[in-house]
Amino acid sequence: MEGSARGNYGLTDQVAALHWIQENIAEFGGDPKNVTIFGHGYGAACVNFLVLSPMSKGSSLFPAGLFQRAIMMSGSALSPWAVARDANYYAQQIARTLGCPTDQPATLLECLRERSVADILRVQITVPKFLTGFGPTVDGIVIQNEPTAMMEELADEHQFGLFDLMFGVTKVESYFYISDKDEKNGMEVERRDRLLRTLVRNIFTYHLQEIFLTIVNEYTDWTKAVQHDVNTLDGTLDALGDALVVAPIVKSANYHSTSPRKSFFYVFSYQSGDGKFPQRQGSITGEDIQYVFGAPLVGTLGHFSRNYSQQEVTLSEAVMTYWVNFARNGDPNTPPPEKPQERGGRNRNNRVNWPSYDSIHQKYMLIGLKSKLKDHYHAHRLSFWLNLFPQLHSTSSVSVSPEHHLLDDHDNMESYDGAVRQMPFDMTRPPSDDPTNAPPSLMTTDAKSDSEKPNVMSTIDPEEAVSTENNTLSVTTMNITDSLSVILSPSPLSAALSVTIAVGASLLILNVLVFAGICYQRDRTRAEEKMQKRLITQQNAIDSQMGDAAVANVKSGSLLAPPPSPACIQPQQEIALHPPPPKFLHPHKVPLKPCVIPTPPQIHQRESLSDVQTLMQQGVTPMPKKSPIHQFSQNAQVHFPHNHLEIKL
Repeated sequence: MEGSARGNYGLTDQVAALHWIQENIAEFGGDPKNVTIFGHGYGAACVNFLVLSPMSKGSSLFPAGLFQRAIMMSGSALSPWAVARDANYYAQQIARTLGCPTDQPATLLECLRERSVADILRVQITVPKFLTGFGPTVDGIVIQNEPTAMMEELADEHQFGLFDLMFGVTKVESYFYISDKDEKNGMEVERRDRLLRTLVRNIFTYHLQEIFLTIVNEYTDWTKAVQHDVNTLDGTLDALGDALVVAPIVKSANYHSTSPRKSFFYVFSYQSGDGKFPQRQGSITGEDIQYVFGAPLVGTLGHFSRNYSQQEVTLSEAVMTYWVNFARNGDPNTPPPEKPQERGGRNRNNRVNWPSYDSIHQKYMLIGLKSKLKDHYHAHRLSFWLNLFPQLHSTSSVSVSPEHHLLDDHDNMESYDGAVRQMPFDMTRPPSDDPTNAPPSLMTTDAKSDSEKPNVMSTIDPEEAVSTENNTLSVTTMNITDSLSVILSPSPLSAALSVTIAVGASLLILNVLVFAGICYQRDRTRAEEKMQKRLITQQNAIDSQMGDAAVANVKSGSLLAPPPSPACIQPQQEIALHPPPPKFLHPHKVPLKPCVIPTPPQIHQRESLSDVQTLMQQGVTPMPKKSPIHQFSQNAQVHFPHNHLEIKL
């Protein structure tokens, strides 16, 4: 309550306990200058707040500070559920239920203190899912500012590195958000959408539909042709775990790794064989606690399992060794043994060197029966929560209507799973100047009619307006989450940005066209070269075939002499067929001159291809040897049987 009770009594009680340790632990044999605190879940968030709080730093009474090292298991101050942002509203709701006045904070506080714890616990309050009703608050004293802002500031001043830190998560950090039916049969797509829509609406403010669709796309196993309900369940568990635990704790580790002190990151991957949860999911939230406290070594410890294997006993010894070494000297690695005979008894899990964590290499220890050193735990998935979504959520443009930031079917309560926040801004009227602390609007699946829903009005403090060169930033504080929405007024920068984008797009298109033209010309030149080579190859093949055929004919045959002239053949035939009568023969007459038949040139068998082609051009035709011809010479004689007529050729 403002002016009466600022809250954070839980954190101040923890600070008081640390003061007691500093004053009295030496009497029990402890070292007040070597104190380590660790917590799990909400306890880890409290450890993170104590690391950030100025109340834990060194003072005149305790120069070394209240503690020197911290271990955060499955929790961080950056988780959405770590800070109770609407505790004042829920306190008033409880007061009205118990009949206490709510107009005066001091009177309300005094009335609540008079009520019993049982009466207060019987009051039912509706808190949006994944958020917290009561818990640490930003009061300006214990927690001076938003955790993210404090980490950034302390990292710049190297004050975040006053402590050695160990961070850790398990494989499945959101197991308790699903039902027994989901665990047994898997999760339907409709149920997944309701859970993710509730998550997005309760932890984000801007571009809700875009963020929701991005989450669904990223956590869907697209290697499966058919999305089975079991695969849908696995993806939903991963999405919820990354959003609520893993991404915030990795972000905290990245901030702390910039300091000179050491950071160590682990992932506990082993699930107990005789545990109460199904083996298919792997290690779930809290699976590592029993091994830290040594439950397998004692057999019976609280509600933990009572049946452990020898391998689990060895694992518990290794985990306890890591924690003890870190608490003793700020390094979980086992120091080398001083005596040679001690080397054989060293646990095999402790043989793996555990390097410190940094934001570049991001190495971590995968703790299991066979511990392994790995790096960049789910780097691609976590990049959405660490980079993309914060940028989308932190920007808002005046050119975008408020309806753009809403989910599809935003007001349908059947499309959510559990209580959700009302609209984080008023779309129907301008912000009000009334500084009254209006209660946050909640909507559940059984919500009342619109007329009965309380209105949420944003308040703008003129002193919070920040002037820049040409822009005026109006910082609007909403009572729902105390988050800041920055609304930019129109300015010439928008026009300049539009021109720049247009010019850039034009140059990009021009470059694409030029590149396409170069590729087309290159392909065309290559095609022409291939066609030319193909034609030359075909021509050479044809010439080679013709030459081979001619050479083969010359080698296998002889040349045929050209036929005799018709002038010679016809008289000879007539004389041979019709010889003249004897009385017309005149012995004193000169006989006819013999016809001369040209002798064909002699071609040897080993003539060259060029000689053969020359002879073919002169009309000489090769003749195969299978068709023999008569060889003629200039002195050949033709004998006729009649009258001894002799004709010389």
